[in-house]
Amino acid sequence: MQAKAISDYHVCWAVRQARTYADCRWPYEILADHTGACEKVCYRAMERAAKRGLIEYGVSLRSGWLTAKGHHLLAEGKPW
Repeated sequence: MQAKAISDYHVCWAVRQARTYADCRWPYEILADHTGACEKVCYRAMERAAKRGLIEYGVSLRSGWLTAKGHHLLAEGKPW
């Protein structure tokens, strides 16, 4: 699977899941479980979402948070 097969909606959903529930998993791990892609591909999809302004982060992308644009994308409720 390639990173382009993982939608921005998927990425935003995984970031929200990782920050909402304290299950000690990173967003790319959650994405890997739900999409079947390897973690490296999921991380690349997260990088793409960050470049599009959907995720912001400080030290590390894996501990990032959603921007207003990312929250808006989730609120639209686009299907998987």
